[in-house]
Amino acid sequence: MNLVEKFGVDGFLEGSWVLPPEAVETLRAHVDLTPKGRLVDAWPVASDVAVIVQAWVDDPVDVRSGAWFVSSVPAAA
Repeated sequence: MNLVEKFGVDGFLEGSWVLPPEAVETLRAHVDLTPKGRLVDAWPVASDVAVIVQAWVDDPVDVRSGAWFVSSVPAAA
């Protein structure tokens, strides 16, 4: 499962949003993905990525804050 995550100034997770497959394919030009579409590592959200993920996130993505990342976690069984 691919996520957008927002962390607070204390380093704790404040929110996370699941990215649908169509968003992940659009990210392929900006981050490393496995052949099956999982993000490799965690990536800080830069302006080019923020434009893509903003549609799936309830909060405004502030790339200057350094609080936003895209990453993958194993899907729940």
